[in-house]
Amino acid sequence: MTILKIVVVYDISDNGKRNKLANELKKFGLYRIQKSAFEGDIDTQRVKNLIRVINDIVDIKTDIVHIIPLGIRDWERRIVIGKEGVVGEWLA
Repeated sequence: MTILKIVVVYDISDNGKRNKLANELKKFGLYRIQKSAFEGDIDTQRVKNLIRVINDIVDIKTDIVHIIPLGIRDWERRIVIGKEGVVGEWLA
């Protein structure tokens, strides 16, 4: 089983759908890194399941979701400006 590091970013205008997607991403073990961005490690079968869940939530005519697979070296080489891992008031 292959484990991937993924980043999921999205632009969803409907608050209910956006919150539902965020909750589903958390259920898949992903961690919020920005308001509309999550990251985490996930195996390839669960990525397929995640895609199915996302397809059930989003409206492909108005919403967009990017699932970006990264090599571990890519993630280690990222540049972070600002405090990483700080939870803001927008999550309260």
